[in-house]
Amino acid sequence: MFRKPLTSTLSLALIAGVSLPTLVTAQTLTITAAGGDYGTALKEAMWGPAADELGFEIREESQSDSLAALRMQVMSGTVTTDVIHLGSAEAAQAAALDLLEPLDTSIVDMESLPEGARNDYCFPFDSYGTVMAWNTETFGENAPKTWAEFWDTEAFPGRRALRANAQDSLEIALLSDGVAPDEVYDVLSSEGGLDRAIARLAELKPDVAIWWTSGAQSTQILADGEVDLVVAWNGRAAAAKEQGPADYTFKGSIVGTDCLAVPAGSENVEDAMRLIAGMTTAEREAKLTDYILYGPMNEGAYETGLIPEDRLPLLATAPENAGTSVYSDPSWWVENGEAAQIAFDEMINR
Repeated sequence: MFRKPLTSTLSLALIAGVSLPTLVTAQTLTITAAGGDYGTALKEAMWGPAADELGFEIREESQSDSLAALRMQVMSGTVTTDVIHLGSAEAAQAAALDLLEPLDTSIVDMESLPEGARNDYCFPFDSYGTVMAWNTETFGENAPKTWAEFWDTEAFPGRRALRANAQDSLEIALLSDGVAPDEVYDVLSSEGGLDRAIARLAELKPDVAIWWTSGAQSTQILADGEVDLVVAWNGRAAAAKEQGPADYTFKGSIVGTDCLAVPAGSENVEDAMRLIAGMTTAEREAKLTDYILYGPMNEGAYETGLIPEDRLPLLATAPENAGTSVYSDPSWWVENGEAAQIAFDEMINR
């Protein structure tokens, strides 16, 4: 059967003055996020519902090294990503290299964030804590509850394990030495502050049996009873608690964050900001905790009633856990990290 070409139909309509319906195409944005279970959680809880609400179509990409991908795109002038998921340390490096658009505070809600976690270039949405964990068979009900007690080897004898990295170790060393959580980076930035933290770590060094180098190792050495006290990430500490006689506390934890940013040179900056705002509502960040043990950064998430009561103690930013915490300052680490790590390594090797 003969079919009239579409162009002929369209031409006849125009000649006759007939109005044709306007074709509306949904805005397409590209998001680069973590892969695996984490990426699935982000899609189900956050960007999927946000995109549906805003009428956006999303093209998803995953990268094992988001910072390298971001740098390549921006430096080459071929930016294809509109929203990128970064760790806070990566984001600080990216901002220092002018790879990110500044956040539009008329769209994203900075007031929803704890003051110590706010950032001009990357919007924090979830968190994890570096915590103190211990063997419950060793200490029973009398485990140390503060970093000062962690350092008190007479009152709490036992084998310690710390991460073989300056980051987080310097902060907890100063907390153990009586520095208030909100003054840790002021002290580290002051003359002699780094030396003070290194000296405090050196005091504990004779009682450090293991300097661990991977999260899996920190879990295993505690679960196997190789150490009595360990500095660990909260997810790993929770795993150790499931595997063996272990427990942990968020008191005095060092809180790190993941965040969302817009690459410099994106063609869809305003819509990308709208997507970030839609992803980070209190309800969507609360929903993310159904999938992973990362604490919401939107403080309103804890007022939604969507987080089960038995989940709250497992989240770094839950009100009962956050009062004594220190938010890691990635900008300080970008500026001072190399010198800090050199001093830390020299202390270990002395």
